[in-house]
Amino acid sequence: MFRSKMFFVLALFTILLAGCTPLKTSNQSLPEQPKTINASYVSRPINVPSIVAQEKKLFESEFQKDGIEFKWHDISVPSNQLEALAAKSLDFANSLNYVSAILAKANGNDLKIVASYSRFPKGINLVVKTDGSVNTVADLKGKKIALQKGTMLHEMLIRALADVQLTTQDLELINMDSTAATAALAAGHVDATILPEPLLSKAVATGKIKKLNSAEGLIPGLAVIAVRSEFAQTQPELVKRYLNVHKASIDWSEANIEEALTMTAQKNQMDIKAVKALYPIFNFEMNLDEVKSDLLKSASFLQKEGMIRSDVDINKVINDLVDPSYLPTT
Repeated sequence: MFRSKMFFVLALFTILLAGCTPLKTSNQSLPEQPKTINASYVSRPINVPSIVAQEKKLFESEFQKDGIEFKWHDISVPSNQLEALAAKSLDFANSLNYVSAILAKANGNDLKIVASYSRFPKGINLVVKTDGSVNTVADLKGKKIALQKGTMLHEMLIRALADVQLTTQDLELINMDSTAATAALAAGHVDATILPEPLLSKAVATGKIKKLNSAEGLIPGLAVIAVRSEFAQTQPELVKRYLNVHKASIDWSEANIEEALTMTAQKNQMDIKAVKALYPIFNFEMNLDEVKSDLLKSASFLQKEGMIRSDVDINKVINDLVDPSYLPTT
């Protein structure tokens, strides 16, 4: 009798205790959606999809459905985009220089490349003054050249110099953004720079600057869409929706090309004829088919040049950096 009563009490206690344990539901493990999504806005060189998306408020309309505010931030300098990603004040870098992304990842900035943004090697060129002081890449020995360090322009210079058995130690390299470098070259303060479009065409049109060497065959001229790894991990559906909207901006641009190029000309304060002439050299396909191999080649080269530490496993860096799983499936 005593044993049966004890069994009953223990059984009742177990049931009551189980009732006090909260049930785990799938909703409890889901992270809360952000109130705001922040993305960098870069209109240059000829970033037609971003210009269309901003003008037509495609991202704002999409995320407003869930009460999420979408904010553009005009940040064109790659190092500033990366600082903002690291500080969590930016979720997406919408058109990020691929070399900057590699170096940032190798140095511990946790980001993911989730789509290609554009390719434009024909739209990048090493330029010099028209005074005849520099006529070949070999003539750069002992000269001053201005460009943004840690970017694709920097890699292009290193590769162009290597073809003539020179290194950056053979000249004076000055860290300067492309707009300032153009002015410095025109004024004669430096002897060369590397410019992307549309700055390239504008500089050559002045008659004071001439093209010396294209980036084609040296670098892929790649810009990418990058996202904070934490954001991608906790908000994968929002990343997918972001890329779907970006694809929609590309599709709309192709279907309404005249209007899209007119928007671009107005935004960049360019002649519509110049925009139409430049547009064909830009490829806005989002796929990452060739990106991983391109980045691995670049990372290997940068490591040999001492821009990535020798103890860094570049294969691991690139494999972790490029993630095609968020791309639109249609």
